Amino acid sequence: MHIFCRQVYYYCEGRGSWRDMLLPVSLRCTARRWACALSLVASLGLVCPRSAWTQPATAEAPGGELAEAARLDEQGVQLREAGRYKEAQPLAEQALATREKALGPEHPEVAKSLNNLALLYTERGEYAEAEPLFRRALAIREKAFGPEHPEMAKSLNNLALLYSERGEYAEAEPLFRRALAIREKAFGPEHPEVAKNLNNLALLYSERGEYAEAEPLHKRALAIEEKAFGPEHQKMAVGLGNLALLYYRWGEYAEAEPLFKRTLAILEKAFGPEHPRVAVSLNNLANLYDRQGENAEAERLHKRTLAIWEKAFGPEHPRVAVSLSNLALLHQERGEYTEAEPLFKRALAIKEKTLGLEHPDTVNSFVYLANLYRERGEYTEAEPLYKRALALWEKAFGTQHPKMATGLYNLALLRLRQDRPDDARQALRQALDIQEHNLALNLPAAAQQRNHAYLASLKDTADLALWLHLHRLRDDPEAARLAFSTALGRKGRVLEEATLALARLRRRLPPERQQPLQRLAAARTQLATLVLQNSVTLPPEQYRTRVSELRTQVRQLEDNLADAGAGLRALTRPLTLQAVQQALPKDAALVEFVLYRPFEPKAAGPAQRFGPPRYAAYLLPAVGPPRGVDLGEAKQIDALIRYWRSWLLDPTSPGTGRADKLARQLHQKLLAPLQGNPGVKHLFLAPDGQLNTMPFAALVAQDGRSLLQRYALTYLVSGRELPRLEQAAPAPRSGPLVLGGPDFARAAAGPPLASRPAAERRATGESTGAAAARWGENLRSAALTGFTVRPLPGAEREARAVARLLGIPSTRLLTGALATENALKAARSPALLHLATHGFFLQERDTRGEAEAQEPLLRSGVALAGFNARSSGSEDGVLTALEAQGLDLEGTELAVLSACESGVGLVLGGEGVQGLRRALALAGTRSQVLTLWQVEDRTTAKLMERFYRGLVAGLGRSEALRQAQLAVAAQQGRAHPYWWGSFTASGDWRSVRLSKLGG
Repeated sequence: MHIFCRQVYYYCEGRGSWRDMLLPVSLRCTARRWACALSLVASLGLVCPRSAWTQPATAEAPGGELAEAARLDEQGVQLREAGRYKEAQPLAEQALATREKALGPEHPEVAKSLNNLALLYTERGEYAEAEPLFRRALAIREKAFGPEHPEMAKSLNNLALLYSERGEYAEAEPLFRRALAIREKAFGPEHPEVAKNLNNLALLYSERGEYAEAEPLHKRALAIEEKAFGPEHQKMAVGLGNLALLYYRWGEYAEAEPLFKRTLAILEKAFGPEHPRVAVSLNNLANLYDRQGENAEAERLHKRTLAIWEKAFGPEHPRVAVSLSNLALLHQERGEYTEAEPLFKRALAIKEKTLGLEHPDTVNSFVYLANLYRERGEYTEAEPLYKRALALWEKAFGTQHPKMATGLYNLALLRLRQDRPDDARQALRQALDIQEHNLALNLPAAAQQRNHAYLASLKDTADLALWLHLHRLRDDPEAARLAFSTALGRKGRVLEEATLALARLRRRLPPERQQPLQRLAAARTQLATLVLQNSVTLPPEQYRTRVSELRTQVRQLEDNLADAGAGLRALTRPLTLQAVQQALPKDAALVEFVLYRPFEPKAAGPAQRFGPPRYAAYLLPAVGPPRGVDLGEAKQIDALIRYWRSWLLDPTSPGTGRADKLARQLHQKLLAPLQGNPGVKHLFLAPDGQLNTMPFAALVAQDGRSLLQRYALTYLVSGRELPRLEQAAPAPRSGPLVLGGPDFARAAAGPPLASRPAAERRATGESTGAAAARWGENLRSAALTGFTVRPLPGAEREARAVARLLGIPSTRLLTGALATENALKAARSPALLHLATHGFFLQERDTRGEAEAQEPLLRSGVALAGFNARSSGSEDGVLTALEAQGLDLEGTELAVLSACESGVGLVLGGEGVQGLRRALALAGTRSQVLTLWQVEDRTTAKLMERFYRGLVAGLGRSEALRQAQLAVAAQQGRAHPYWWGSFTASGDWRSVRLSKLGG
């Protein structure tokens, strides 16, 4: 648990100003999101003028009693800032007594002394003593000035901070909001004083794990301050540092780092390299580096921080304890327990002396020592410290706070060390329940990239649950349910939340309020066009700048849409194993594959706690408990998959040769351990990792039959999709759209784009087996510039056949020059979408320095009319997966991309493939048929015709595809999986009611 420093604004009387207070915040390095309590020490700066409405002290004169009270207050503040609390207290008490005697107990000047004494108690963790003083000051001001006076905001803010610091968030929030409303009314919504209240309210949300609520408040506060002071002013440092800390908690380390660095640069420029406030940024940046594995740089910064604080405050200041603890944590992570222990103990001694035994930050130091004792095998010393910490945190923060999850996770690790796996499972279940509560709170209101980071930061608990079942409690049904439920709760979660959020926006926002969706689609199109075609028309520096601007614009629009979706979201019931099982057909079973890291009980240190990734599989039948098995090291299985695919892509290899042996070997590894379920005719497969790239239909069992011959197969990102697919879909708004055989040389309408230089090499456009030139393979994204493709006559015949077979009068058929990107983007929720054209997936290469390196959804797409001229209506004829996300396909029952590599993309653990399949799901389609490699034109046309005959006959989508694949495999010369194994069906597996599609 690293200790960060956040900054809150409180009102310190005597100097008569708002000031920022630096508060250590402990965060679990591996689970990261919980805010710790406070070793409270004020920093210098951010002083505002004394409020004009403060009543002057009557009869105050130099040398008088009131002048003496003011001097005592000032001296007390200085001693408090230096951590000399015992010396500060009598001065604060004397100042209060002097003012009470001179002015009476209800004078506003008395409220100032009450406030300062209360702050002293607060910083020492003596909250019970502080609260009545804050309340008395509040009552005095309300009587003197009225409930809406700006002076009231000071006391409301400080009392709210007290409640927040001891975890009483429900009591703190209305006070923060009331203080904010008073200041907005007094100063207007854009005043810097308002920004300070916004910062404090944002920190409250951050402390209780509501990151999506905190972010817009932090951003609004920053915008106000930047407008008022400029981007480099020292007052910007508080908001920037706290926003960076929020992103760290969220797992967004790439977002946090530049903000931490910017904060450091501002403070160094304002105060010089040795100022205590500079040390705050050094400390926080060091913790980030440690989290990212840059231990040497982290240690250097922590030592520099410690030197600054020791010089500024002396060796026994709470901030010195922060640096000592963080340095000790670095040693502990490396297994250097001898070096860590004295640092932990020195930090604890400082906190006990300055803050007391009950202060939350002192409790954190007990936990640090408990972790050390656990790693050294001293369990008797560790256990009572964990229990004490959990009891105090529950009392202070409640049962659902992220801190509690971290504490329970630590307790589970202790139970494992004590060889008490059943007790470890119970503690881990509680931790996972808390994490699920906070995921449900935050995921629906954030953009996809942030949600990926958030889930990744919680991976330790999920991996431990899987390892505990698979390696320690194999026969425990409770352990199996916990592990499988955890996998279902995490896999595909980001895709589901994003899909639901977009669906809510499309359904609930009227057309006149959907401009944000349109702006996002336009920005994605501009980015795709620039990256894929136009990079050669701009100087390199201008090109990089423009791409960066567009990427930022897309990200901001995505964030704004996430906020809008959160505002519309309805609370959904938690996913249960029972709900997934009830959604399975009676003759089906779900096979959930999952990548996990095995726990290493005897690891030398925390950094070695988890080993190299392994695959596991869980089988859930329609009736009965789940069964899970460990499948082996991911590295070995991935190597087998790559080797097998190399043989699958060569249709000239013998059917009983190496490809067949590898198919049997992979079946034995991946599915044989789950056998023993008679009556199962349909498998729902939820792959993970590189399993997403393999055709399960081509696996061969011991009896020599392929999976295609034994089962209908439906692919899912996660079994969590099944209950959602049970829900009724919105009705389509137009008839089927069939688009095929585009004229790649020209399009029907639209101004041509600027001419581009001829390609250095051209693709053949052929897709006739292994001998065909793979025009998209091994190209960088920008290398698509100038490439051309050849016509696909089979694709046009296929499109016409599909339209004829559907027999729906409202079907719209677009071929040749009419099959434009404009036409596709203009479609509004067609009942069915069929594309027969060229597809591409651009393999990853060394793209360092290339603008497109961070855009995986730009590496897959399809070619439409005018592709060779890069003119397709007013578009460019290249529809990327990034753009496909913005298609209006809400209510589209089925999308078929009869194109090369339409199901390929960048594999993201736990979230499937980042490509067209994901894009179509986000666009709203309920099911998809895609391909895993390049397919041959004529064979594909025949397969698709058979597939649609099956749909028309009433077969389910997965079964119709299976029958079409079996028919192709039975043809002479087409038995090799290359010809039929590329096609996969995902999503809704049931039959398509054609009468419904026809309106």
